[in-house]
Amino acid sequence: MQAMVDLAFERDYEEVTIEEIAARAGGTVEDFEAAFGSKEDCALTLVEEGWVENMRLVRGAFDAEERWPDSLRAAAYAHARWLVENPRLAHFGINELLRAGEKANVLREQIINSYLEMVEAGREFAEAPDSVPASTAESVVGAIAGLMARNSERSEPRDPVAAVPEMMYLAVRPYLGEEAARRELTIPPPND
Repeated sequence: MQAMVDLAFERDYEEVTIEEIAARAGGTVEDFEAAFGSKEDCALTLVEEGWVENMRLVRGAFDAEERWPDSLRAAAYAHARWLVENPRLAHFGINELLRAGEKANVLREQIINSYLEMVEAGREFAEAPDSVPASTAESVVGAIAGLMARNSERSEPRDPVAAVPEMMYLAVRPYLGEEAARRELTIPPPND
C-alpha cells in the first residue's frame, strides 16, 4: 500500500500499474493480486485504513469537548495534525481517491458524511436554527475540502494547522454569525 501511495504521489494514480506497485514493494504481481485482487481494492484498503485512524483521532477530539464550536475546533486540529503526519496518504485520499472507481465514491461519501455530521452539530447552537439552510454543512465541508485540495497541490503547501482558523471561520459563520466566526480567526491552536 505504501508503494501505491508513493507512486501516486510521484505521478497520476491512473498511470500507476500493478506491476510498478509490486516492483516498488519488492514483490511480484502474484503477491499483489493475492493480497488485493485489483488496484482499486488496494486503493480502497489504503484509504479505509487511513480513514479509520483519522476518524478515531478526529471523532475522539470532537467528542472530548462539550460545546460546539469547541468540539469542531478540536476535531479540526486533530485532522490537521493527522494531515501533517501523513502527507502522502492525505494527498492520496484527497486527490487520487476521486479516480479510484465506484467503490471509492461510496467510501468518499462515508468520509464526507462523518465530517458533515460534525459541522451540522452547530445547528443546535444557532440563534435561529430553522433559518440556517439545510445545505449549509454540505457547503461548508465542500469549501473546506476545496481549500485542502488546492493546498495539497501547491509546490509549497500551507501548513494544515495554520489553515484551521480560516476553516473554522467558514464553519462557524452560518451557524453562530460573523462575530463568533471572526473570533475563530484569533483563537490559537491548542497546546497538545
